[in-house]
Parts: sequence; C-alpha cells; structure tokens
Amino acid sequence: MLADSLLAWCLFAYLVAAIPVGLLIGRLRGVDIRAIGSGNIGATNAVRALGKKWGALVFLLDVLKAYLPVRLAMAGFGDGSSEVAWVGLCATLGHIYPIYLGFRGGKGVACALGVFSALMPLSGVMALVLYIQTLVLTRTSGIGSLTAVTATSFHIVLSSPHEPYRWLVLALAAVIWWRHRGNLQTIIAEAKARKAARR
Repeated sequence: MLADSLLAWCLFAYLVAAIPVGLLIGRLRGVDIRAIGSGNIGATNAVRALGKKWGALVFLLDVLKAYLPVRLAMAGFGDGSSEVAWVGLCATLGHIYPIYLGFRGGKGVACALGVFSALMPLSGVMALVLYIQTLVLTRTSGIGSLTAVTATSFHIVLSSPHEPYRWLVLALAAVIWWRHRGNLQTIIAEAKARKAARR
C-alpha cells in the first residue's frame, strides 16, 4: 500500500513539475521562447525572450511547482523520510524531462531551488543569494546556477540530519552539472579565446 502511495506521489510531483510554465507564459505573450536565445524553457531564457518581469514570474512558478509537491509529501510521509526524497527527485526530473514536450525541458535549477527550500528553507535562501551574487560578479547565469546548487548541496549534506536528503541533493547537483555541460564548454572556450586575445 505504501509503495502504491509513493508511486502516486512521485507521478503527481513529476506531472506537476513537468508543466512547461515558461513555454505557456510565452505563448500567452505571443512568443515561443524555444525559438529565442538558448531555446530553453527555463527562467533564464524566459528573461531573454519575455523580459525581466515575465522571466521572474516563470522563475517563481518553476520554484513553486517543485516546492509544493515536496512540502505536501513531507506532511504526508514525515520530514526526513526517503519517500520525500523520491518526490523531490521526481519533481526536478519532471521539469528537466517533461512528458508534455517530448522529454526536452529546462536545466532544473529553479526546481532544485524549490526542493532545497522545502527541505531546509535557509538553504533555499542561501542558494538564491549565491546565485544573484555570482551572476552580478560574472554576468553568467550558468556559473551562478552551478555555484548556488553546489554550495547549497554541500550545506545540506553537512547540516541535514536526514540521510535521504543528503543523497537527494547530491543527485540533483550531479544532474544539474550534467545538464550544464554545454554551458561549461562554451564558458571554457570563451575564456581560452580571451586569454589568447591578450597575448
């Protein structure tokens, strides 16, 4: 019975988080954000395609669509349970691999923030602050995202008393790093080009 319940929770979290908020808001504004910038449906590309106000709304909704299923699961299964960790993983994977778009979604950063915030609110705040700070310093969203996710994951690993949460955040960090591999290649190539130009 518990296994059936967990499966239902994971499916619920996946289907909710798979809703392509950025694409839907873009269509309401008469814009297909997949045809602009990186083609990604997440908040960073939504800012490029729709402007800061609408991009901020996409970001907030992407956070909430992972935050809410995890908080509800915590109320149902109890804080610290492995079931909550599975729900958090499924929510993030729903955004990254949405069934509604042929499993081609965003990079999962905003949803990971939603999961972090649900598990440990202080970690969610820390992730947001680190992202903004790094973005201001580097002008690169990808670096800000990876810095925030990595630092916050280690914070939860070191401070959370719940082992399932520690494994969850490490898994989320690994998936997000993998999803940013293209960004990393571009950043490295640009750094090499700048170095060569200075010679």
